[in-house]
Amino acid sequence: MFKNFLLESLRAKKNRPLSFIINWLGLTLGFAAVIVMYLFIMAQLRHDNCFSESMESAGRCEIDTDVIGAICPDPLARFMMQLPEVVAATRTTQRDIPIKAAHRDGDAVMLTALYGDTSLLEVLPFRIVSGGGPDALRDISSGLISRSAAQRLFGSLDVVGKQMVVSNTYPVTITGIIEDVPQNSFYTPEVILPMKLLATMNGAPEDKADRWSSWSTACHFRLHPGTDWAAFNKKFQIALLEERWESFGPGYQTIGENNLTVEEYIAQKGGPDNPDLPHVRPFMDCYFAYDIAENGSINTYNPSSLMVLAIVAGLILLIAIFNYINIYTARSTEVIRAMGIKSIMGASRRNLIGFIIGDSVVITFVSALTAYLLAAMLQPLFPAIIGTELSLSLTWDMLLVLFVGMPLLCGVLSGIFPAVTLTRMKPLDAIANRSSGGRQMSAVRNGLIVLQFIISIGLIASTLLINKQMRYINTLDMGYNRENILTIESEAFAYYRTNNVERFAAFRNRLLTSPTIIDASLIDGYLPQVGSMNTLSLGGDQLYTPRFLYGDPHTLHVLGVPVLEGDSISESNYRHLRWNQGMINEALAEYIRTNAPEIDVPGEQFIGVFRNFQHQPVTETVSPLMLASASSGNAHIRIAAGQVEPALKHIKKTFEAMFPDELYDCVFLDAEFNSLYQQEHLFQARLLTFSLLAIVISCLGLFALVGYSVERRRKEIAIRKVHGAMIREVVGMLCLSFLRWLAISFVIAVPLVWWIMERWMSQYAYRTAMSWWVFALAGLISLVIALFTVLGQSYKAAVENPAHAIKSE
Repeated sequence: MFKNFLLESLRAKKNRPLSFIINWLGLTLGFAAVIVMYLFIMAQLRHDNCFSESMESAGRCEIDTDVIGAICPDPLARFMMQLPEVVAATRTTQRDIPIKAAHRDGDAVMLTALYGDTSLLEVLPFRIVSGGGPDALRDISSGLISRSAAQRLFGSLDVVGKQMVVSNTYPVTITGIIEDVPQNSFYTPEVILPMKLLATMNGAPEDKADRWSSWSTACHFRLHPGTDWAAFNKKFQIALLEERWESFGPGYQTIGENNLTVEEYIAQKGGPDNPDLPHVRPFMDCYFAYDIAENGSINTYNPSSLMVLAIVAGLILLIAIFNYINIYTARSTEVIRAMGIKSIMGASRRNLIGFIIGDSVVITFVSALTAYLLAAMLQPLFPAIIGTELSLSLTWDMLLVLFVGMPLLCGVLSGIFPAVTLTRMKPLDAIANRSSGGRQMSAVRNGLIVLQFIISIGLIASTLLINKQMRYINTLDMGYNRENILTIESEAFAYYRTNNVERFAAFRNRLLTSPTIIDASLIDGYLPQVGSMNTLSLGGDQLYTPRFLYGDPHTLHVLGVPVLEGDSISESNYRHLRWNQGMINEALAEYIRTNAPEIDVPGEQFIGVFRNFQHQPVTETVSPLMLASASSGNAHIRIAAGQVEPALKHIKKTFEAMFPDELYDCVFLDAEFNSLYQQEHLFQARLLTFSLLAIVISCLGLFALVGYSVERRRKEIAIRKVHGAMIREVVGMLCLSFLRWLAISFVIAVPLVWWIMERWMSQYAYRTAMSWWVFALAGLISLVIALFTVLGQSYKAAVENPAHAIKSE
């Protein structure tokens, strides 16, 4: 029986090659989109697959995510150990640093280093290849290295006991090798080093770990298995606020001012679930907390982007299913007659329904297989298309979902409506073509065409709006000029160096001997996203914690930021200003004048006011910022317009002559800025790819429907021509019968896309306008594509000799 069914199905496809090819191609493209997106989403959901133990009991402390992200006071890790539920806690920060193999020739290379306390491997148990153990980070000069980094530095994995040199100064003995950490991980260390080493390199005081005013690291911890997270979160809040509420900024001062208990304060804030209160977050949720930064480089991903891409991939497959239903029902006369003959030959309605659904299941299984082969062929292009590499290795879940569940489900969905609709007629009525369901099937087809156009117009408009928003961000006036500013990322002026100010002054003077250099400044801070913070006393018990940027007398000139009031940091006062003295931006000046009017601005502490500039991502408005004196940092060099090439040669030559032992690595500030929005650019590229795919599949279906419509109306067209209808009138009639559905789709799609994109853009503090021309352009693009699809066959039908059409009838 199955053999007969299969043979009949193949015979039907042989007799209708065009409809089979269009259905097969559309479903193949739809399945390919789903396969690629499934692999991408699963890769993101399987993040942090780099630990030897379950991470269900690991977490992170967050004090004030709106202002300082996940940066915590340094003593917090030690405080966590006072709670009986906590097994281990550690401070962490991750950053790039130059490292080379000791006693070997070769330059240093930039590696990603994760710093932590001695308990780091208890909290974050990275897989150990060799060595390791509980004492791996106990000594200040010990550390671990990844497989690939060991090969890169030493050329082998036999490195336990050997030494590497950090920042050309600090020898570190390798105590173990860890497995390479996948890129879809929150932390991606190539080396793991003790936090004590970082403190020594930074010249930090030994009691820094005990200072609640020092906020520079994240705090991760591990709980006893089975601990209830909600109960522990509440206990953590109460214990921390009872201990140190006065350390957490002005918002908590009401506890003392109103004699509130911590429990009363938490209740006033809406309970322990309020994210503005100190709280804990499970570690496995940190990867998707994309808007919460740490003081260092981390990997995060926007979960809403995953959801949008998954929905878009599903919509593309839905368009392919709509095509199948439309094409199948468009052949209703032919199919109904065939079903009538089968009924007379003894087939039950159940058998007929099974045949139609089975026929659609066969084509979906074939399409799924060819989609996988297509994805395999395109695998080398994945980095260019979707921005990442993906593995197509077959797993059981992939086989079950993509090659059993999805084809079966799509086959049933594609075939169920044609099967139920086309088999309910009586056999004799079917053979005589006395169909009573033509209008119903036509209405369904028209409805599906409208849905296809809505999806296509929506994807085009969304892509255009996202592109418009990203162009707006790239051209937004940030308040400073980021063009032609080169940052030298080097340890030449690091914390642990002495006489940085003098050494940088000599370097700057050498640079300025070339007319290609406008100015240079020593800046400590990541300009696209300033993360450093310090707590200022504004008189009495009033405290405030703004962001801090550290610079020198030339910083504002290099950035192109004007001074509005008071004095600038100058050569005369630069070395005498204390840590809490300096210049402030307009936002901080306004805050001080409002909340501490007794403090003069400008005055002795805040010597001048400079114009606001965007020092955070554009998802946030300009926040208060203080510019204080830098004793270390990176060189930021403004290059004269049109002089980039000679300037780069001069800068490199000067640097290598003055600092021959230092690694020279540079990047332009505008490139750093663009990297901050890399996820948005990749999301835009992926959405564009899927939009084009949706349009192609829609056009395939439209092409087939136009063909069937023309075939059905051949006699009508011939009679119209006999009665004097011109070619353009016939073409217009055929085109309008489809384009009216495009107009209806446009009217429905515009408000829908407007609402969706309004919600998407709400994440940005600075947003482009939802211009009417974007929607008009999306409609015009859809119109042009639809016209090209329809016109060819319409014109062919219009120029046919009417005698041939009437004769064939």
